[in-house]
Amino acid sequence: MTRVNPSKIKPSMEKTTDRKQADRKQIIFTEGAKGGGGKTTLLSSLADFFLAENIPVKLVDADIDNKSRGSLSHLFKGTPKIDIRTDHGLDQFIGMVLDDSAQTVLADLGAGSSKETWAWFEQMHDSVSEEGIRFLAIGLVTNDSSTTSAILNKVAGEDFSYLFESEPGQRFLQLAKPAIIEMERRLPDIQQELNDRGLSLRQALEASAEIAGPVLSKSYNRMRIKGYVSRLEKQFSEVIDVLFPPHEALAAK
Repeated sequence: MTRVNPSKIKPSMEKTTDRKQADRKQIIFTEGAKGGGGKTTLLSSLADFFLAENIPVKLVDADIDNKSRGSLSHLFKGTPKIDIRTDHGLDQFIGMVLDDSAQTVLADLGAGSSKETWAWFEQMHDSVSEEGIRFLAIGLVTNDSSTTSAILNKVAGEDFSYLFESEPGQRFLQLAKPAIIEMERRLPDIQQELNDRGLSLRQALEASAEIAGPVLSKSYNRMRIKGYVSRLEKQFSEVIDVLFPPHEALAAK
């Protein structure tokens, strides 16, 4: 499903005459071996941010293990849900991306899908690149070291020091030069209400009291939600050239 905030019109990007350059797209996908690490939570906030900035975005829910509450398709109604673990699942996903007009695609991959994803990527990277598709992985890391198994081969310790101080962590930071975004832990009752009611942070702020419910409608919870949005989107803005490269830069890759 392609999303765009209808309240404003973003100036159209300058088109090139070369089809492959004009069709350059970026797929932003979540990566992580452990469920419950915050992949969908972060991606829903990123979708909120793009919509607020009037950037057309296509959402894809590929987390088939999360069938209802809290999934991307539950938060953003109409988002297609696909199984990328079938023989042609990822091929069909790419076809969906190419058929859509949005330049940016947000895909929520399920926990433990790394094996299928990277095996497919090794086989298909060259031909997919020729179609003008660029990939950006968002790896979620918590203080549970098991969340890094899809990102680092070896970790040490029970806090974030393993990322910055261990040899594999330092090597990863040196080679990948990742943009680092810190997402604070949300109060459990607020996050549970968001999941149960199928609302992202911005949706909760814009919803009527009937839809938001008594917990999310409380003035002090609304202030806290506004704080979550402000602090996280400030970080998104600081790495906007990574999340949404200028059209010319994307076309040159």
